[in-house]
Amino acid sequence: MVTLLFCDLVGSTALSGALDAETLRSVTLRWFDLMRQRIEEQGGTVEKFIGDAVMAVFGVPTVREDDARRAVAAALAMREALAGFNARLEEAVGVRLEMRIGVNTGQAVTGSATLRQAMVSGEVVNVAARLEQNAAAGEILIGPDTLAAAGPGVRTTETGPLSLKGKSDRVAAHRLLGLDEEDGPESLRRFDLGFVGRTRELGLLEAALDRVSRTGRAERLVVGGEAGQGKTRLVREWLHRSGERDGGPRHGVGRCRARGEQPSLGPLADAVADLLGTGPAAPSPDLDLLHQGLLLDGTPNPSPADTCAALARVLAGACGTGPVVLVVDDCHWAAQPLFGLLDRLLCALTDAPVLIVLLSRPELFDARPELAVDALPLGGLTDAEARLLAVELTGGSATGEPLDPRILARVGGNPLHLEQLLVAGDHLDADSVPLPLQALIGARIDALDAPEQRALGLASVLGGDFTTDELTALAGHPAEAWTASELRSTLHRLVRHRLVRPAGTGFRFAGGLIQEVVYASQSKQDRADRHERAVRLDSVRARGDAAIGAHLEQAHRYRVELGAQDAHTDALRRRAADALAEAGRLALAHADPVWAADLLSRATGRYAAGEPGRTAARRRLGQTLLDLGRGAEGRALLEDVLAETPDGGPDLVEAAHARLALASAGRPAGGDVSPAEAAGATLPVFVAAGDELGQARACLRLAQRAQEQGRHRAAERLLARALDHAVRAGAEPEQAAALGAMGVSLWRGPHPVPDAVARCRALLADQGAGRRAVRLTLNCPLAVVLALHDDRDGARACLAEAEHLAKRLGYAEADAFLPLFTGTVAALDGRHDEALLSLERAAAAARNLGAAGLLRSALLDAARIRLDLGDWRAAHRTLAEPEADRAEAARPRAESADLDGMRARIAAARGQAATAGRLAARALATATRTDSPIVQGLAALDLARTALALGRPAEAAGAAARARRRFAAKGHLPAARQAEALVARCPVRPPGHRPADGRVTGAGKEAPR
Repeated sequence: MVTLLFCDLVGSTALSGALDAETLRSVTLRWFDLMRQRIEEQGGTVEKFIGDAVMAVFGVPTVREDDARRAVAAALAMREALAGFNARLEEAVGVRLEMRIGVNTGQAVTGSATLRQAMVSGEVVNVAARLEQNAAAGEILIGPDTLAAAGPGVRTTETGPLSLKGKSDRVAAHRLLGLDEEDGPESLRRFDLGFVGRTRELGLLEAALDRVSRTGRAERLVVGGEAGQGKTRLVREWLHRSGERDGGPRHGVGRCRARGEQPSLGPLADAVADLLGTGPAAPSPDLDLLHQGLLLDGTPNPSPADTCAALARVLAGACGTGPVVLVVDDCHWAAQPLFGLLDRLLCALTDAPVLIVLLSRPELFDARPELAVDALPLGGLTDAEARLLAVELTGGSATGEPLDPRILARVGGNPLHLEQLLVAGDHLDADSVPLPLQALIGARIDALDAPEQRALGLASVLGGDFTTDELTALAGHPAEAWTASELRSTLHRLVRHRLVRPAGTGFRFAGGLIQEVVYASQSKQDRADRHERAVRLDSVRARGDAAIGAHLEQAHRYRVELGAQDAHTDALRRRAADALAEAGRLALAHADPVWAADLLSRATGRYAAGEPGRTAARRRLGQTLLDLGRGAEGRALLEDVLAETPDGGPDLVEAAHARLALASAGRPAGGDVSPAEAAGATLPVFVAAGDELGQARACLRLAQRAQEQGRHRAAERLLARALDHAVRAGAEPEQAAALGAMGVSLWRGPHPVPDAVARCRALLADQGAGRRAVRLTLNCPLAVVLALHDDRDGARACLAEAEHLAKRLGYAEADAFLPLFTGTVAALDGRHDEALLSLERAAAAARNLGAAGLLRSALLDAARIRLDLGDWRAAHRTLAEPEADRAEAARPRAESADLDGMRARIAAARGQAATAGRLAARALATATRTDSPIVQGLAALDLARTALALGRPAEAAGAAARARRRFAAKGHLPAARQAEALVARCPVRPPGHRPADGRVTGAGKEAPR
């Protein structure tokens, strides 16, 4: 981090006309010397004189934490010196000099000045020069980073954004007016000191823990505060004090990282692992499940639902001896899925005294304002507390020399600021985040010995945590090699410098900002080389392809920025893409779509067209975007995959996945292709390739078509195949979908209700344990089957569980299918108004989702209820949408029979006897081609009601008896009672116990309305 100052004389051409050459040269040299003195007085270095201009740099060869402030002071001193020089010059030769100054701060490449190379280079130099060129005579323009890095007390006025030559974006500039008394810098905390203050905050933490212990219910507490206010220190002290008393809580701590190498649930996994390390945990299936997913790689494998349920039970078990505290630090870096799982976890922990403490900067509350409502804000220390902390930091005594009031004013109660001010000693001049802190840390690093700087530079590539073995392996070429004892000695000196601290068997940067500043100070070439070497470390490889890919993509990025275009650079790109793509595939398999989307996006951005692996990564990214609700992006990407994949090419399986996904998402590729047609075309491809997931998806779509046709026996065979493939593929969503569809066939198909209930319960017991998605999809059809047998309490209990699970799981499609099942159960129970409200909600949600099948089901069910209530006009309006949705030839059998039966009843009510008879007969004929007793019974019942409306009691009685027989065989008690009641209404009874197979033939003229 350096600050550049450019100064140039204004009107030098006119000046040369007023003075002879010798006088002009003398005046110019005196001006140069005067400017150099003012620059050097502030610690700057004059790099060169260019004509009438001066270029100076602050930060080379020595970095100071207040370089930007020194440059500002130098610019003001130069202007003041020129005023005195002009007074003497005007008196002596009758002329005045005018100059303009530009100052800018930023990152630069530095080195020793030679005849062929400047000391500094980079964009910061160009911007400083452009600011000087845009300044008026006597004016000093400073860049925004200089204003921030110089700290408080810099008086400026806005000049408005400037269009600078060579810059595409406009640059904000400030006209410098003056400089007030300086203020203090940011700093980093120590954790080996006595704790000071925070009595109120400790009391609030203790009260939260006491409340959790007393009520036995889990709670969340967010501790929020700016960087350096002591959030981590506060919670550490509280846990230490709580742990010293009997019955104190067990606790675990995890931390979020900002580099993108961490799975979404990685911080929670660290906290749980830390907790389990405090005492023995009894073996259990739940703990085994966590070790296969969350504790293994920080992902919710096999699913977020399973992970949350298992974790809730493990935490509840850990509460046997007292309350449990989970701490997640730096939550402003957390991914969205972490908050989602924590929300679920809090709901699941209804009888466990668990306190979840989140530590975060205020940025989190911008993204999640609900967390700010009951947050514990952490402000600054009082002056008295700051004085006590200063005693701890300096090793003095409370009765010794009092702390300078100016320091108290500068720190504003921020413990981090106070510590770094005192650590820096006399260097007290920068204060603002992040640039002043970067300058301060840069100055501390610059003061280190070469081995210490080298160790920090190597460690910064690895992130916040590192070990001596990792640094030794990363050192690489002989110039960076050292012995183990030398390295340990070096690291212990860094601990004393408070730049790193011990952490278990390794070390950790004392703060994230230190690591960032150190990393930014390394040359791009060093960063590229070290990232490339990092992938060979066992610790990096143990973290998986995500960590490997992150290092490789950084190595490639810096080599490209350095202009490298060789084969080695291209190989790094390809390796990075492959590693990120594999990491994305695994994240997708472990139900972490947010992390998968990030990894796959980075992978696809690095693949070149036509490279192996690119098509698969793009296809997976497209499907992931669909899962995340980003439909337009996902469909566009899948369509691109299809367009780029020739028939019979090497990516045939990927094309098949894309084709099936597009058809299922309502965007068929290559014409009006239904999901089932796409499944039929792609299934042979999946079978030939041995692709279990593809076969599961294809069999599901084929089974759904069979169900639409009313062929439930065939559907069951396909669903059994889909389930088998889904289990082999480890695809829990497809497993839940197959089991839910099996439940629908048990409801609508030929199995008697008692058998269907027993089968549903068996599936739940066998497949639903720990799988909330499975319990959701199976409880919905089970509720309807129980309602068919008049088990109202059982049906309501199933729906209540399903509704609870749907809220916890957050499936958008549940907003459509859950009220659909709820409405069906309400209609079977005779609660028609409630049923209609539920079906209206289902239809509205289905329209929003674009779920055409769910929409048609909701509308058909609502129309039937309205017909049964006698409102045929409302039923006619309701049927208009599903009637227009499909051509008659394309309509599935079950839907066609249902629709024709209701249309027949509406035609009969309107006096259209011929139309009514034709439709009723067609509905019955279509229904007989299904194996669904419910479809057949409803068609017969529609025929009976149509015949009765047309004044044909004999036909009505025979059809009603036929419907009763179908419903009785199924065990559909409410419908059987309806059929019996209709038989009773007919003046003519069917002969014997077998109703006549009367049909409405459709002959005759239309009756008048």
